[in-house]
Amino acid sequence: MLTAHGVYKSYEGLEVLKGISLQIEPSTITSIVGKSGTGKSTLLHILGTLDEADKGNVIIDNVDVSQLSEKKLAQFRNQKIGFVFQFHHLIPEFNAIENVMIPALVSNNISRQKIKDKATELLSILGLAERISHKPSELSGGEQQRVSIARALINDPKIIFADEPTGNLDTQTSQELHELFISLRDKLNQTFVIVTHNPELANLSDRKLEIVDGQIKV
Repeated sequence: MLTAHGVYKSYEGLEVLKGISLQIEPSTITSIVGKSGTGKSTLLHILGTLDEADKGNVIIDNVDVSQLSEKKLAQFRNQKIGFVFQFHHLIPEFNAIENVMIPALVSNNISRQKIKDKATELLSILGLAERISHKPSELSGGEQQRVSIARALINDPKIIFADEPTGNLDTQTSQELHELFISLRDKLNQTFVIVTHNPELANLSDRKLEIVDGQIKV
């Protein structure tokens, strides 16, 4: 599903990632852990094509993303990758279903009605069937995060990257989200790469990678 070879990244002369190589198998949950400042989010952003490595390459679904033009990369990201962040980044003026539909409307591959039907189905799967017309301000933190997950799933991505997805949630809601990730892996064969400080989420993953001093601890 994803392979990274010799990924290096520096900021203002500080070497953050020091030759990281890894492989992500399909239909798995991989967690990336480590102390603050070790480069976890930097690695996630590079793997997710939101940032570029100084050296090395990332191959997703047999495509070397470093070889894509900016326009092609944006299209690839929209069609193949989903993102879930600590802060939900929902558009406050839009209700739940409208927020979920946005990435599919951008890709413009299917009709608006089909997109709406799919968004409705996803929100129902995520337990939000009764909340589709609610705006973000009318939803709890856990519900907002579920909307963001539905949005990440709308284009049937090959892989979803999540950066501290439980960072703003209480213990019970975090546990529910953990169970949701596992359910989506099992029911939809979805692949997840998750940066987290939450030990419970990390321990529930199929694989846990720890970054120490810019490298994956062996």
